Amino acid sequence: MNIVRRLFARTPDAANGLNHEGFPTYQRSLAERYVQMLLTNTLGSTFYASQGTNYALALELHQAMLAANPLFAAKALVYAREQGSMRLQPIIGLVALSTVDLALFRQIFKRIILTPGDLQDFVQIVRSRQIRPGMGRAIKQTINAWLLNLSEYHAIKYGGTNAGSMTLRDVLRLTRPQPVDDRTNALFSYLIDRERWRETWAEQAPTLLPQIAALEQLKRTTDPNEQRALVAAGRLPYEIVTGAIKPDRELWRVLMEQMPYFALLRHLATLQRAGVFHDQAMIEYVVGRLSDLEALRRAKILPFRLHAAWMAFLPMNEHEGLIRQTLVEMLEMAFVNMPEIPGRVVIAPDISGSMRGTLNPKSRVRYVDIAGIFAGSLYHSNPTAQLLPFDTTIRQMDFSRQAKLMQIIQQISTKFGGGTAVSAPISYLYARREVVDLVIAVTDNEEWASDSWGGTSFISVWRKYLAEINPNAQAFLITLAPYPHAVAPPDEPNVSFIFGWAEHVPAYIAQSLLGYADQLSAIEQITI
Repeated sequence: MNIVRRLFARTPDAANGLNHEGFPTYQRSLAERYVQMLLTNTLGSTFYASQGTNYALALELHQAMLAANPLFAAKALVYAREQGSMRLQPIIGLVALSTVDLALFRQIFKRIILTPGDLQDFVQIVRSRQIRPGMGRAIKQTINAWLLNLSEYHAIKYGGTNAGSMTLRDVLRLTRPQPVDDRTNALFSYLIDRERWRETWAEQAPTLLPQIAALEQLKRTTDPNEQRALVAAGRLPYEIVTGAIKPDRELWRVLMEQMPYFALLRHLATLQRAGVFHDQAMIEYVVGRLSDLEALRRAKILPFRLHAAWMAFLPMNEHEGLIRQTLVEMLEMAFVNMPEIPGRVVIAPDISGSMRGTLNPKSRVRYVDIAGIFAGSLYHSNPTAQLLPFDTTIRQMDFSRQAKLMQIIQQISTKFGGGTAVSAPISYLYARREVVDLVIAVTDNEEWASDSWGGTSFISVWRKYLAEINPNAQAFLITLAPYPHAVAPPDEPNVSFIFGWAEHVPAYIAQSLLGYADQLSAIEQITI
């Protein structure tokens, strides 16, 4: 059962917004809390809160923000989807928006619902009646307008009939979109009733729906040469091909050749499960593709993506180990795509015990892993940067400039535990009277301990540092978890909060230092 079906099949658990440890904390503005909730995956469990608690708080925030400022809420949903690469919270927010402002709902629908998978979850949430009373004519009309632009690729990829799940066929039967031409008529017919489609549209399919026609023909042929030709001509995605036939080695090569660099990274574990790497030639092919530095640059792959692929791919033998080793080597090369952050920079990854949380329930990537990869990447790409891992003190590690990025990441991500004092890196700098221009802390933002220099809070030590050491210093606090508490007032000068994690964060910091607006202002500037 997926997370949408779990959460939208029952009444939300009761929740409270008290500090989890009973300590005083600064309260964020409603807008800040809303953006943080959208960008930090509040549907999963965290160190201090259960999935049900986080889910209930999320629904409350959606309702509160929509009551206060529907336009900002709509822009924040778009920002979370487009810039933050978040999916489920923007979809939930879109359902909530439909109960408040249908005009705004229609305006942003296509920017939130990008795939039929998004649409299926949207409909599931609507039909749960937890947020709105039901579908309604306006909702159906908006969905149907979206369906008129459905691509063959999406129809093929999402046209299955998984038992117990909302399917694209279910959506079509619920909303009953009216085809506007033969192509949409044939496409909808294909999704609703394959047998009838074959009787009515099969002859016209090569002209109207060439990709679907190629797939249907693929299902009927056993000729390997024809199979390869159909896959290449139809640009058929591997997951559809493997559902229809069992590819041989040459067909797998065709499928992999169609994958862009990013797609190949994402599907390494899938290719392994399919047995592709039983063939040494396929391993050599993949290693060659991954080792293409120019392709890496063109795809603008940052170290974070290579590290995620490295974590997901677990070699089963020595030969497959070559693939993982290549990922490590390309990780070192990916700095060409990292933005330059000027000045004397300190990167402070939080390595306290609460950083064991994960980005989402299905991910193996923990908060501490994100802190490690971010810190190591900026450390290598900025020659003057200083690295200060912290819990309640600074944890000294061997971070030589010659150290490999993976060595830095593994040191940070395996030596964590203890309490959290976000003040620790600032106290360290203050005690040494060290002048820096920028401090970037990556943390879950749960500060409930004094640091080893006697600092009792980030904000008190930070203000002292500004007053006595460098009044122009800037602090960016990257908050990875959805906790509502803050270590500084929302309007504190020289302190910027970045909520959530996405690959645009390093560029966002670089832009901010050049005068780019803060996160809330950037959202306000979005055109709906």
